[in-house]
Amino acid sequence: MDFDHFHTGIEIQWWLRKWAHERPDIVDLYIVGESYSGQPIYQLTITDKSTGKDTDKPAAYFEGNRHSGETSSAESSLWLAHHLITQAGRDKKVDRLLDEKTVYIRPVNNPDGHDMYLYTAQTNRSTVRPYDNDGDGRRDEDPGEDLNGDGYLSQMRQYVGAGKGTHVVDERDPAGKAMLSVGAGKGDYLMFSEGTDNDGDGRYNEDGVGGLDLHRNYPYNWHVMPEDDATGRNLTQGGAGEYPLSEPETRHVYTWLMAHTNIGAVNSMDTRVPMHLRGPSTCDPDECMYSSDRKLYEHFDKAGVSFTGYRNAGSVYIDYATRNGGEPEALFGHGPDFGYFQYGAVWYGDEIWNGGDYVDYDKDGRYADWERSRWCAENGRTNCFLPWTKAEHPALGAVEIGGINPKFWSQNPSADLIGQWAANQARFNLYLTESLPQVDLTDVRVNKLRGSQDDGATHEITATVRNTGRIPTALEQAKEIKIVAPDTVTVEGARTVGAAPEFYLDGGDRQKVRLRLAKAGSDTVTVKAVSVRGGLDSTSVRLG
Repeated sequence: MDFDHFHTGIEIQWWLRKWAHERPDIVDLYIVGESYSGQPIYQLTITDKSTGKDTDKPAAYFEGNRHSGETSSAESSLWLAHHLITQAGRDKKVDRLLDEKTVYIRPVNNPDGHDMYLYTAQTNRSTVRPYDNDGDGRRDEDPGEDLNGDGYLSQMRQYVGAGKGTHVVDERDPAGKAMLSVGAGKGDYLMFSEGTDNDGDGRYNEDGVGGLDLHRNYPYNWHVMPEDDATGRNLTQGGAGEYPLSEPETRHVYTWLMAHTNIGAVNSMDTRVPMHLRGPSTCDPDECMYSSDRKLYEHFDKAGVSFTGYRNAGSVYIDYATRNGGEPEALFGHGPDFGYFQYGAVWYGDEIWNGGDYVDYDKDGRYADWERSRWCAENGRTNCFLPWTKAEHPALGAVEIGGINPKFWSQNPSADLIGQWAANQARFNLYLTESLPQVDLTDVRVNKLRGSQDDGATHEITATVRNTGRIPTALEQAKEIKIVAPDTVTVEGARTVGAAPEFYLDGGDRQKVRLRLAKAGSDTVTVKAVSVRGGLDSTSVRLG
């Protein structure tokens, strides 16, 4: 498997089937549901089946390509799956991880959008479900058209004469490809997106394919879309969908997670800030998160940057919203907020790729097209910007079509760079998996009681349960919403007397427990540490 091209849907399915066929000892492949158009959505379970069921182990869930054009996230999901599967049996670190933990990987959560992006010139924000973006009562009636047949929907420029346009060729760009907006009546060119005004409203391509946003469709703090607010004055959320989980792609994630609460870490990846992105999305973390949970997230923020070098890491509400200045701004129905506040897990929605923003040449804290083009020119890259080519527009007449590559430079890296970005992101996801809680049962001792006991006990067992992971067996938020039952210790083969112990373990912590038994018919019993998110551990002891 190579990572110097973007894998099509057909290729991805081929690889998933190949892995499941060749490594049935560690791989299960199955369909979790269907997309809006009825395509199957595939998912892998990767774990060593000989050491226990997937649901008996701490688990992480990784998802790619929720948004149609954000194909880098699918590549990172594939890189992680490929690494685990091919290194199992060769790398002791991978073997230990698969012995103890489970990794669920959904490489392409939105196959409709993924196929559209790679097989056609079209792209969109998220899902292909038709939507009335321009509010004219019709859906998807004014998409872009690939007028020059190069496979992209890019930009059009029309030369109208000095002082008659809005843009000029940016003289700071040594390649002469970048355009600069200078205002009406000051430029030489008018700029348009590639296509025609299909609905005759004077605007170009303002109602393309789809328009909803699968990452605003989660149930926590979901808000209606602007057109559905009867008051006309409340806070709303564009792209939110008709109701929470209205979209099948989001709903299938929700139902899987709620049925697999052994999952303690999630990354549902996007592009292109780049950023290790997480909640909260509507409030200041210092005010609305438990401090211990927030500090754990801050640890992962720093760890993530050490793997990827992303410029940004932190919360949506503070760090993402203000990264270019301005005030905090809320996003509603956001996945990381559902993940923390309702699911009680460590949940990231990382943004892969930097949009070609490599060097801020003028040191103004922003990146412009001329800086992207200059970097490409200085590094011998010819595929960052599409050449301006002449074309005859049916309404405008003579135009030129070109500009920044909208798919494989602006939104995703070029094919020769995807492997590096996919691998770096996957290594952070591996770190999240390695950090999962893990119960370890140690120092189990049996004491035979003398004489008759008031509670009928004949033996007492003491044991120590340790969490060898970095993440607690339950975040403080998980305890509050009761999404995770307390950890406990049980005994099989004898009746316990009194209430079972209940506790939670922070990362690296331990708990000593005592259990009183009424002896059963067998001299050997099994003592088992039980944790929803920390897995299981057991040992057999003789009562004597």
